[in-house]
Amino acid sequence: MRRVFEASIRRSLLFIILIFTVAIFGVYTFLTIDQREIPETEVNLINVTTAWPGADKRDVETNITEVMEAEIFSVDGVDSVSSVSQDGVSVLTLELSDAVESNDVVNAVNNLAGGLSGELPENAAEPEVRSIGTRFPLLSYQFHADERAALDDIRSDLETLERDVLQMEGIEGVTVKGYADETYVIALDRSAMVEANLNPNQILTEIEGALNPVILGQEETNGDIIRLSFQDEVPMSVLEQVRVGSEGVPLSEMAEIEMQPADPEDIVQYEESPAVSFTVFLASGEDVPSVSREVEAVVDEGISGLPDDIEATNISSERENVEDIFTGLYMSLAIALIAVILSTSLGLSLSGSVTVMTTVVLSVVIGLIPVPWFGVDLNQISVIGLIIALGILVDDSIVVNDNIERRFTLGDGRLDGVYNGVKEVAPSVISSTLAIVFTFSPLLLLSGANGEFIKALPSILITTMIVSTVLALTFVPAARYLLKQRKVPEYPGLLGRLFTRGGDFYADKVLPTIIRRPLITFLTVLVIGALSLGLIRFTPFEFFPEADRSEVTVDLIFDESQTIGQTHEDANAVLDHIKNEMPHVEASSLFTGTGLPNLFGASLDQSGPNTAQIALEIDKTKQSASETIDQYEAPLRKAFPEATIFMETIVQGPPASAPVTVELYEPDIEQLNAQANELESMLEEDGALVTTNLGESIPTLTYQIDHQALEENGISISQVKNELNMLSAGIPIQGIIADGEPRETTLKYSGASTIENTEIVRMTGAQPETYPLSDFVEVSETESPKYIHHRNGDRMVELQVYAEDEAAANETIESFRDELPDSSEMIIGGETSDQTDFFIEISILFGIILILVYLVIAVEFNSIVMPLIIVFSIFLAISGGIIGLFVTQTPISFLGIMGMVSLSGIVVRNAIVLLDFIEARRQSDAFDINEAIYESGRARFKPILLTTITSIIALTPVALGGDALFVPLAVTVIAGIAFSTILSMIATPSLYYLYYRIRYRK
Repeated sequence: MRRVFEASIRRSLLFIILIFTVAIFGVYTFLTIDQREIPETEVNLINVTTAWPGADKRDVETNITEVMEAEIFSVDGVDSVSSVSQDGVSVLTLELSDAVESNDVVNAVNNLAGGLSGELPENAAEPEVRSIGTRFPLLSYQFHADERAALDDIRSDLETLERDVLQMEGIEGVTVKGYADETYVIALDRSAMVEANLNPNQILTEIEGALNPVILGQEETNGDIIRLSFQDEVPMSVLEQVRVGSEGVPLSEMAEIEMQPADPEDIVQYEESPAVSFTVFLASGEDVPSVSREVEAVVDEGISGLPDDIEATNISSERENVEDIFTGLYMSLAIALIAVILSTSLGLSLSGSVTVMTTVVLSVVIGLIPVPWFGVDLNQISVIGLIIALGILVDDSIVVNDNIERRFTLGDGRLDGVYNGVKEVAPSVISSTLAIVFTFSPLLLLSGANGEFIKALPSILITTMIVSTVLALTFVPAARYLLKQRKVPEYPGLLGRLFTRGGDFYADKVLPTIIRRPLITFLTVLVIGALSLGLIRFTPFEFFPEADRSEVTVDLIFDESQTIGQTHEDANAVLDHIKNEMPHVEASSLFTGTGLPNLFGASLDQSGPNTAQIALEIDKTKQSASETIDQYEAPLRKAFPEATIFMETIVQGPPASAPVTVELYEPDIEQLNAQANELESMLEEDGALVTTNLGESIPTLTYQIDHQALEENGISISQVKNELNMLSAGIPIQGIIADGEPRETTLKYSGASTIENTEIVRMTGAQPETYPLSDFVEVSETESPKYIHHRNGDRMVELQVYAEDEAAANETIESFRDELPDSSEMIIGGETSDQTDFFIEISILFGIILILVYLVIAVEFNSIVMPLIIVFSIFLAISGGIIGLFVTQTPISFLGIMGMVSLSGIVVRNAIVLLDFIEARRQSDAFDINEAIYESGRARFKPILLTTITSIIALTPVALGGDALFVPLAVTVIAGIAFSTILSMIATPSLYYLYYRIRYRK
């Protein structure tokens, strides 16, 4: 082994050149890796949408939803199926396993849907299957003007701009909101139709024949192939020229043909002006800043060609957010790097300090090379990982460099010094690194959105720690050998004399005192650590904090029966109230209908004509977003009791559900709806705010066909249903294209026709017989919910509960559960339940981490007891982290928990190397047990203190930076390292001494 080392060390210059060459690839990775604000989380869902125009929700459930659900579970990779049936449409949402490719499942579902088309109703549309990913908004503009007509005039310009942007690389989609499509309505005069002896099907056939495209193909003339084409008229002209019946009656004589605006899906407003929203979405795995700049250039060019009365306002730019965040993070990273340089210069010689500093930088740079293979980009989490890495990477280099200098001081030559210096500490350095790798590796197995969110942190730390260990054992000795400096100053470093005196005091005063009373010393440390755990109950908790942003969104849900126009008017009343009450509001956007296009982390679970969202831009220097919500949400709800109102801001983490959710399952739909309504009333009586996926009941006209009357008069049920269709929604006509876009077209009776004056015609001979439609249909007015929901094939209703007193709400829910019949089932979940599941999962992973760390140390020391001495430092670190959070009143959060898990690997390093030194000296027979402990403490005092100082200084800018997401992590690690270092330097020697006395008592 020594020969290989000597042969390698004599080629130190070549090896160092090779290392710097590899580092160039790391620099390239850092400069080219994709950047985004937060980690990208995948949503593995598929939607299957099947339209059945005019059908009742129960018919949709029976004839489409249940037919699809019965077969969909046979598709491999489908974990669960949720569905919603409503009038005219069925939507199935398939949640896929993490291990499958969504495109493969989409193809399988498409094949399945194609095979089921024969089992679906004849006039139902083909099922539409599409994959749903996380839509990441890159840019959003509001185009606004004083008059609505001005926005209508630029519609073609925005459609052109939309096509231009969609053709760019890195773009997933563009959403334009605020325009209403045009629709053609053919309103038949029923009396004229009867007079001409025509029925709707005959007229429909003539219209579709007139609209069918003409396919002429090509012909050969004199050896030349000539393509034939047909120039058709615009759709309105074609419809006006349609003739029907044997006498060729013009359609225009028996019907009014109108082109009219359809009911809009959205009404958009910026400040007081009508607006159109233009939002660009980033494709998965793309770099935010570079793609955004390219899109901005295209959009700016498009804006420059618009009329002067059109204004364009950028209300959201992810590039600006990323650049602002990364400016602060890079500043913290730079400060952390300076901290490494300064702290190493405190206790190391100039050559040692330069060597350690260079090794740390190379470790970070080279460690970035494999990071993209983990599916990790450059985001807030990964940059924080680099900052943490800077604080702990220095340990390996300091330990190896310090031991090499110690060997030089003992008189070793240049080659012997580097060889012996590495040989003595290599086992403990490798073991401690394996302990860190085993600490962070299980975090890669964390499931769900939380796992995706945090994946960058363990990925960065694992790769950089492995590289750091390799470089500490190769680059550091190579550099020290190449520097040819054997003489080490008596007191190396700016504070070398202080470190030396501190080490002497620790070895000569502190350790002898500890060894004299090891049990009392250990029990004292144990009691201090145990008592600190009780501080958890006095420490605030916030799983994911709100971002320090200037956007606040207001969700508004009105009565289900409202039109979108009425909702827009009511939402404006709320907006006017907000502007009057909140002087720090600087700008506002109103989206009535489907709501904001995924902006500011806001979404509506069930959007429609009765919903709206307001986006407020506030002056956060006057009042933060969270303070605004705390102050104004309750008064706003009180001022507008007719609306369900939620005020929200961006949360720095994966999307969260309601605090408590309740899923009720019951086969009988009437009983299910009654149970949901009863539970909702009970919770609201307790002061909770409750929303459901059932929606509010809306007025419903129910048509019940008298089948006996049909049979007596020889009338078919299809005739009655066709007449009812013509009186209500009408019959959709396919094939009308205007300006390159399909236009919805409907054939129906004019408004003059009603169920009372409409007659059923039956041909019994030469003369037709007529019967009043009202003889066969009974109309009743009821109220019923809009939706029927299924989960995995079973009918269900979900309630979302927002309660000040969650314990009381849960008590009410549990008491209601006890009264449910055997046919019903209840499942309680929500954000609180999800957090409980997370803590259970992280506890299991933490147990695995402790076992892995224990096994690594057990192999290193060939003992089953000594690992327990080292693992005790983890307990002290967690205790210290809790003390730090309590003293600073920093909330225990997701990243705070991650900080505690991270401490498990970080703090064992010092204990491993200290015990390794003690064991080596004890086994050398040159020292008795007391001297072995004293001298090991003297040798390890400076490296332990240096690495602790470096880690603390590196994370201090993050702790003081004020970012609510990372402050808990920084405080936890700083306090944990400091507390563990101080107490483990007391507890570890005392525990080892107790172990020695028991192990070698004879």
